[in-house]
Amino acid sequence: MITLLVLAAALDAGAPSATVVMPSHLRDPKLVLADYARAIGPEQAWHKHKSLRVKREVSIKAMNFKTVEETHLVRAGKVLSASSTPGMGLIRRGYDGHVAWGDDPIYGLRVLTGTEADELRIAATWNSEWRLGEAYTLLGAVAPPASAPKDLALECVELGKPHGGPPTTSCFDAQTHLRVWEKGVQSSPGGDVPYVTRFSEWHLVDGVRVWRKEEMTVGPVTMEGRIVEILFDEPMPAQLFTLPKKK
Repeated sequence: MITLLVLAAALDAGAPSATVVMPSHLRDPKLVLADYARAIGPEQAWHKHKSLRVKREVSIKAMNFKTVEETHLVRAGKVLSASSTPGMGLIRRGYDGHVAWGDDPIYGLRVLTGTEADELRIAATWNSEWRLGEAYTLLGAVAPPASAPKDLALECVELGKPHGGPPTTSCFDAQTHLRVWEKGVQSSPGGDVPYVTRFSEWHLVDGVRVWRKEEMTVGPVTMEGRIVEILFDEPMPAQLFTLPKKK
């Protein structure tokens, strides 16, 4: 969802404490995340793999717009997400285990720092859905925000980034324990961009439950991302993830 968020930001034109806070009326956030990890299936099912490629079709409601986003991830903790967008060109975000970078027609080729780099490092975490409390800074359990869905009983946790900034709130269905809703902020050189995402249409991929559909709202823009392909263990050369040379 990295380049999807970058695209949404373009169209829309103090570090948090690491201490886990557990209000008495809310469940331990570590237990909430542990239930989610169990609900999606055994990590061992994917532990055998060394690389992952996810292909998404992305469309914008009320506009004649559709594009394809591909994310490449390797077990060594490297990620590349790329989308060729009509009218905008190629948008890429990558992390090679040391350097986070971005390249797009608006801001050009850049080395990313601060929370922008944090987002790439988090995205590069292998099997991150089983270890959200490690990839992020687990801030604590919170009541569902007012804007969260009212049709489900939700358990929500706040997740922070090492360099601070607004936290991400992830909410899970209290019955199925699957993640259904998220509220956060995408960092960009043009400023912080708030977003809301709803996850749905879960299905099994190699023994693990994965959402097929994500609907994201950024300001007046509503985007729909739909996973159309997940492939494992394709050859992915190291230079795929490294900072490109300036032309």
